[in-house]
Amino acid sequence: MVSSVTAAHRLLSADERAAIAEIEATTNILKLVTRLTGMRFAGIAKFTDQEWVVCSAYDPLQMGINVDDVLDLETTLCSEFCINPHTLFIPQISQNGRFASRPVVKQYAIESYAGAPIFLPDGRLFGALCALDSRAMLFDDPNLPETLSLFARLIGCIFYANLTPADH
Repeated sequence: MVSSVTAAHRLLSADERAAIAEIEATTNILKLVTRLTGMRFAGIAKFTDQEWVVCSAYDPLQMGINVDDVLDLETTLCSEFCINPHTLFIPQISQNGRFASRPVVKQYAIESYAGAPIFLPDGRLFGALCALDSRAMLFDDPNLPETLSLFARLIGCIFYANLTPADH
């Protein structure tokens, strides 16, 4: 894990960092996601070609995933959105051979995952909205995928609105 502030500052533009710091809405969305899913961590990550950068985190569970942390994208569960851009729910990761061996799962003791890709209004994949927990979860609300997607879309609009014209 690369956790240096310089790596995050290199990967996030000044405008992206300012938007993340100034927009309280993202923190409120993350709190709502934890309430909606019953999970104890929610975060927003930006993707680069090879990295996963934490933009915002709500972490009462204290999983140890912090703003500005940088991970190799392919080691994360969120990397699935680069292949299949639809919501992803994994109620018990330890029972799922496809995801149980990912380094991030062991590193942060993740047992359940809910996530949605964040697209900017122009169609570019920005990153992911995800919820994590060290407990197995039941995702029995049939509206959960659509609701999580709506929150992700809202986050994409917030970030897009705060990009400079050069970033558009």
